[in-house]
Amino acid sequence: RVWNGSPQEFLLKCAELTRTGVGLPAYYNDEVIIEALMSRGLSLQDARDYNIIGCVEPTVPGKDYPACGGDGVESFFNLVGPMVLALHNGCNPVTGYDQGLKTGKLYEYENFEQFQAAYAAQLRHYLSWHVSMTNFFELMYAEFFPSVVCSATMDGCMESGKDVLEGGAIYNTTGSTGCGIGNVADSLMAVKMAMDGRLGCTVKDLYDALCANWEGYEDLQKKVLYEMPHYGNNVEEVDELAVWAMTQFADILNSLTGPRGHYNAGTFTMTVHISYGAATAATPDGRKKGEPLAEAISSRQGFDKNGPTAYLISAAKLPHTKLGNGDQLNIRFSPSVVKSEQGTRKLRDLISTYFAQGGMQVQFNVVATDTLHEAQDHPDKYKNLIVRIAGFSAYFVEMPKAMQDDFITRTEHSM
Repeated sequence: RVWNGSPQEFLLKCAELTRTGVGLPAYYNDEVIIEALMSRGLSLQDARDYNIIGCVEPTVPGKDYPACGGDGVESFFNLVGPMVLALHNGCNPVTGYDQGLKTGKLYEYENFEQFQAAYAAQLRHYLSWHVSMTNFFELMYAEFFPSVVCSATMDGCMESGKDVLEGGAIYNTTGSTGCGIGNVADSLMAVKMAMDGRLGCTVKDLYDALCANWEGYEDLQKKVLYEMPHYGNNVEEVDELAVWAMTQFADILNSLTGPRGHYNAGTFTMTVHISYGAATAATPDGRKKGEPLAEAISSRQGFDKNGPTAYLISAAKLPHTKLGNGDQLNIRFSPSVVKSEQGTRKLRDLISTYFAQGGMQVQFNVVATDTLHEAQDHPDKYKNLIVRIAGFSAYFVEMPKAMQDDFITRTEHSM
């Protein structure tokens, strides 16, 4: 936990631990988290007593039950899904599902604002559906799977005679987390540039490229991937689209209610960005069908090209105080840039600057790409290599290859 009065010597010691590549601490911004907790009804005194549960979710021990619905399967939401439906008039080309809102096909929108409105409409429609399904889980679990031990340790349950799953705790919200904001921002940027002529193609060309999974449209795909601005590089135009999309998600979700109280938006993804990507159609950001989505609030893997400062500035622009269920920012450094005392001080200053700009959480990996490839080829030599994935760490060689490959594609930053 870090606040604007944290001793610099303390932060320096933390940065030294991060530098080793072993401790893998995560850093949390008190100012932002306390405000986010108060925005969902907690008192200032209780919000100041927060701790972290699960991966990155802030909560107040003994008083707050902000858990996801029922057995947890409804806790994640694919933010790219409504994008696909807005592109294809409510149809999912991967599954053939054709019951989405009939907002139009990409080439039928008259302007970019219409497409934005279509995405927002699809997002609201499916978040409402998502919440309805989660509410069923909440009701079923409260009746058939009461959490007796948890209730016995939670203030409010004994007094009210209600289990935590019935809303017996003093504070109650239902957490749900969005996945793929980096893809949404970059896809919106691609559509905007196609519509105003900057992409050098017609909107119908872009749509046809998506339907063909970019096959036969490699030149256009390269232009999107390598010439278009991407979220995570402190480029205001695309960062504004990320802020807009995340604000839409948070405002819609936070306005919805369940059996225990309001819903609570977050953006950590654990590893679902890989499985969600496997089931998601091609997107305007140049991503092909089946490729992983961007994780948490990070940029698309490998597309944060302007250095760590630009990357963190982009992330800091997001509406963190609306994300009371927590968010997560991953950044990977080359060991060579933080091995010296000067490098450690730069790392400390980077954390302080990100938090001063309004970021909620940040976590680091200090490991070279070459080392990761070597570990894949010779796992017996790297049995003790630990990496931080989301709110948890794991032995790299024990991870599934798809997860390893995704981790390797994260940018290896130098200061």
